[in-house]
Amino acid sequence: MRVVLRAAGPFCALLVLLALWAPAMGHVSLGTGNASLIGGDLTSPDDKVAPSDVDPGAGKGEEQMLPKNAGWVKLKCAPVTSPYGVPYQHHPYQSWVGAPAASILMNQPEQRKWYVSFKEGGYGGPSREDPYYLAIQFKDAFVLTHFTVTTGGPDMPDRDPKEWAIQGSNTGEDDDWTDIYVCSAKDRAGSPFTEGGRFETNLFTSFDSADLGKRVAPDDAKRLSAKLGAKAIAKADFVRPAKTYTWFRIAVYSCFNPSAVNWIYRDSPNAFALGQLELFGVQGPKETVAPKVVKVEPVTGPAMDAPFIISYWCGPSKDQTDLRRIKEVAECGFTVAQSPNLWEKPDADQVAFNKKFLDLCQQAGIKAFIYDGNICTSGHWEKFTPEDKPGIEKDLDGMIANYSSHPGLMGFVLGDEMGVDAHPRLGFVTQYLLKKDPTHVPYYNLLPNYASGNPKSYERKVADYLKVVKPVLFSWDAYWQMFGRGDEQYYWDNLEIVRRNCVKAKVPFNQIIVSLAHMGYRECSEGDLRWQVWTSLAYGSRGIQYFTYVHVPVMATGNAPGLLDKYGNRDRKYGYVQKINHRIAKLGPTLVKLVSTGVYNTDPLPIGTTPLLGEAPVKKADGGAMVIGCFADARGVEYIMPVNRSQVNAITASLTLDEKYVWAAEISQETGKALSPVSVSGKALNVPLEAGEGKLFLLERKK
Repeated sequence: MRVVLRAAGPFCALLVLLALWAPAMGHVSLGTGNASLIGGDLTSPDDKVAPSDVDPGAGKGEEQMLPKNAGWVKLKCAPVTSPYGVPYQHHPYQSWVGAPAASILMNQPEQRKWYVSFKEGGYGGPSREDPYYLAIQFKDAFVLTHFTVTTGGPDMPDRDPKEWAIQGSNTGEDDDWTDIYVCSAKDRAGSPFTEGGRFETNLFTSFDSADLGKRVAPDDAKRLSAKLGAKAIAKADFVRPAKTYTWFRIAVYSCFNPSAVNWIYRDSPNAFALGQLELFGVQGPKETVAPKVVKVEPVTGPAMDAPFIISYWCGPSKDQTDLRRIKEVAECGFTVAQSPNLWEKPDADQVAFNKKFLDLCQQAGIKAFIYDGNICTSGHWEKFTPEDKPGIEKDLDGMIANYSSHPGLMGFVLGDEMGVDAHPRLGFVTQYLLKKDPTHVPYYNLLPNYASGNPKSYERKVADYLKVVKPVLFSWDAYWQMFGRGDEQYYWDNLEIVRRNCVKAKVPFNQIIVSLAHMGYRECSEGDLRWQVWTSLAYGSRGIQYFTYVHVPVMATGNAPGLLDKYGNRDRKYGYVQKINHRIAKLGPTLVKLVSTGVYNTDPLPIGTTPLLGEAPVKKADGGAMVIGCFADARGVEYIMPVNRSQVNAITASLTLDEKYVWAAEISQETGKALSPVSVSGKALNVPLEAGEGKLFLLERKK
């Protein structure tokens, strides 16, 4: 979040800065409970605001949830939901436990609260980068003169905000908030909220008692004086803002409950809670807000169109790399083999081995990703400087000279999971290779969401990678879906984030899935493998990669096999993957011509996904839980891919299509050609699907 500080002249700017960084000052306790509120604040001038009669956990829209006699125009809050939490928590009036953000405006702190569990819906807790906030828009503009904050109940005082702020804006946009009051408490001693002060209302002002009558609207002054009684305001808590705002918000950066360091390890009861917020101000002229000028960058596609890739990680070792083993890779349906010398430092034999590997792949009829240790020798990935460029260019020129003329080359492996600090160098290397060798893929793999901070920060990293590196193929690995008995909560959101950003950037992607039992990830059944492959394809994946192909002693659980066992023999999973690979390879020539236009899920809806909407070609889907990918080619011809979300049971999907479609033709997984079309006019399209299986259909509209 970028906080914009705006003040009239250097003196005011100094005052604002002093207010921002000074500790909490002379706040006054007004008592406890509902009766401690001042009343008549901006959100409820007549004290008649009342919650909607609609259950806040019922999943209704904002317009149906707007409280009676609300004094505001609009509310915004974060977090409103988490893909890993609970449904029906999509706006400020909704909450799975009936404690939405809007509760703190209802004048009933003893009965109502805003509650967010760090675990279920809270992204692991608030942070400076991703605060919890409730923002309120008013019809008129006000100078904030004072406000009150009421703490939550007695159950867990550590849910109180520790670091927080009251801010103003005239746009309500995420990057346009000016701090009015800031509490930077490090412990209870620096906080206005005492551990024992439950349902306690604290007053914060821009004036002392002597100036109360001069700074506050008459009605507010009367109410406040009555509430204070004999109590005095010794000094102001914040500098009176120099301008009016139509938007105000409370932003919480931390609680006394510590936020999770990594949101995948958030198995604690920690949470945030707040009872009430009252805002008071003097009406003034509205600021004229200039329309936001959005610089439109020219949209360009990737430097090359990456092919449909079926590959793996951890293939046969160097001493096992011979024609028999590489032909076995090809026989399993892989189209690209991965070099076995990953992360090895360059030596005298490196070039010779890579050329041998390329020769073997060419003889087996497949392509190869190779790794050259010289890619790492010039400078540091995380501390890329202009001085590194000549050395990097020299190394890249050597790689291109050594390998690029070989017909077996698919591309160069640049690295794996290095983090956002490596993006500038990755971008330089990627663009240099594409300029000098535009027919081969510079390949790099990113971390998944559950190993990369909270989901919001992960999306920023994905967007940064696409913007800075400009890859021709986006790749990431995701294994948590096969954890223990199955844990899909991170899987779907990772697909959603990658698809959303890659479609926007016009960059194809592929996903690395798990096939090796390790680190708590279970041994995969045939249904597990199909499910991972086909759900990825439904989201638009340009291929698939498996982790791993061989048994990896330092990684595997005991003697757990990859597609080959510890002795190099074919495991049963080799046969499962062979069948899957040959089938999706037949669809590859069609899939590479398609763009994902939408992805929809049926009930029970995975958290973080989209249900069937009116825009979807499929209007109704019966027969079992499904994900339905929607696609279109350059001519506008539409396709759908229903996938069975069960990893155990077969289903027959019954799909009712929009009436504008008259025929549907399956793209054969044996030939890659369209089968005979079937009529869908007035009747359902029935699709038998094995556990985890998907099928691709071309749709024909009415003439």
